[in-house]
Amino acid sequence: MIKNGIIGYPLKNPRSITIWREYFRKKRMSASMNKFEVKPSNLNKFIKDLRKNKKFKAAAVTMPYKKKIYKLIDNYDNFAKTSKSINLIVKQKDKLFGYNTDVYGANETIKKILAKYKLIVIIGLGGTGSAIFNYLYSKYKRKKYLLISKKFVFKNSGKIKIKKKLTKNVLKDKSLIINCSPLGSNLKKKFISKSPINKSLINSINKRSTVFDIIYSPEKTLLSKMLKKIKINYINGKYMNTVQAIRSLELAFGKK
Repeated sequence: MIKNGIIGYPLKNPRSITIWREYFRKKRMSASMNKFEVKPSNLNKFIKDLRKNKKFKAAAVTMPYKKKIYKLIDNYDNFAKTSKSINLIVKQKDKLFGYNTDVYGANETIKKILAKYKLIVIIGLGGTGSAIFNYLYSKYKRKKYLLISKKFVFKNSGKIKIKKKLTKNVLKDKSLIINCSPLGSNLKKKFISKSPINKSLINSINKRSTVFDIIYSPEKTLLSKMLKKIKINYINGKYMNTVQAIRSLELAFGKK
């Protein structure tokens, strides 16, 4: 039986497991999909063991390892190289190849509305946030970008600005706001009760803006509830997660 899994820590109820298992059932494949809940201190050894494991084929990668695992992989696709971040490992002839399908899933989610917005605000520049920004900037250089991150170091330019936090002045302009931070997710208890956009700023959001939140669990976050009250268009990460998982399966087991 081919061995597959999802690597992360902690792992709650990742949707990738259900999607991958359903794919194996439909394709009548003898393959398993497992939780690989790996502690940070064991990550290097775990990746070495995967490389040696003859039954291992592929693994999805989730927080907090999308950037950390990048350094442990043999080769990458262009999305992974650009972002220095991966969310899929595929084993080919004893080598591990890294892919980033988060960008593909995000683009499929927002591609129909991108033309409406000249300004894109990205909150959080971890593995997913960096990957999405790098892709959008490479494809839509005429748009303006505002990056919200306390850790990311970047020299402001004409089209790209970076701030440590959101302000009312930022939110008053019509924009596509993309939350790539974990705030609102159930990854940790402390995240669930938080929002990437502070409650005191919610009413400052331009009514023509759209908020795309990459979080899919829980489906209804604190942010989504606040935006619903003031009728701001909101998209959660469920479709993105489904699309990227399907693309991952294509890369690992089907068409490239």
